[in-house]
Amino acid sequence: MKSNRVLCSSSLLFCCLIIISSLSYAQETDDEWHFTLAFPMIWAPDINGTIEGGGDRMNISIPFGDIVESLDVGLLGEFYAQKNKWIYGLKFNYLKTKGESVTDPVLGGVIAPAHKVEDTLQLAVVDALAGYRVHRKVDLYTGVRYISTKMDISIRPEDPGGIISISRDINLIDKSIYDWLIGVTFHQDFNPHWGFKISADAAIAGDNDRDYMLDALLFFLLSKLNNILAGYRYFSIGNDAISNTVAGPVEYAIDFTQQGPTLGWAFTF
Repeated sequence: MKSNRVLCSSSLLFCCLIIISSLSYAQETDDEWHFTLAFPMIWAPDINGTIEGGGDRMNISIPFGDIVESLDVGLLGEFYAQKNKWIYGLKFNYLKTKGESVTDPVLGGVIAPAHKVEDTLQLAVVDALAGYRVHRKVDLYTGVRYISTKMDISIRPEDPGGIISISRDINLIDKSIYDWLIGVTFHQDFNPHWGFKISADAAIAGDNDRDYMLDALLFFLLSKLNNILAGYRYFSIGNDAISNTVAGPVEYAIDFTQQGPTLGWAFTF
């Protein structure tokens, strides 16, 4: 699995080098700063995952409708600053969901009463990027992706009594990881009002074994300040792990993807 990540990252880097070597780019110097703030934005992703190893495979699927039902807070935005051919960017995505379920009592509550189980998931993804415009339509960029995941479970009995009564708070996941990215952006203006941009990046080092993002945007210029954005975003991370079983060590591959349409408002100034 490691070799696949290295191969994909090397292929992306090779493509970037081809772009640099094959395009001659002459652009007038612009010493003024130009800023773009994309906020608010909406991302409507479905979450899909696979856990594969030892000849077994488990599929996980969470449609966007289920995410909305348990959504507590959702924030998505991007900020870019450009001067001359240099571009600096900050992208963030924060998601907090809360779910609730109630277990069935055992023997009418004599053995165990019904329990309320509440789960809270917090997921934050932040990209800090720096890029260089190698052609009027092509930017190369690199940076760091920070991913923070936290999941807590609260268990409380619905009724007093019972032989087994649980009142406990459990932290299942509390992890922060980093990846070093390299990517490329292609942008095309169709006319003074319509334009298109597509970005692709991959991790070449860091905590994840696989980390890819593809972002396509169609934008419409309403005025010098206001723009409408619509597109599609694909984000995938994966890791390999080894678990010791009675049959010996078994290698597992765990992959999760979020993909779906995006819609937002951007201010350019």
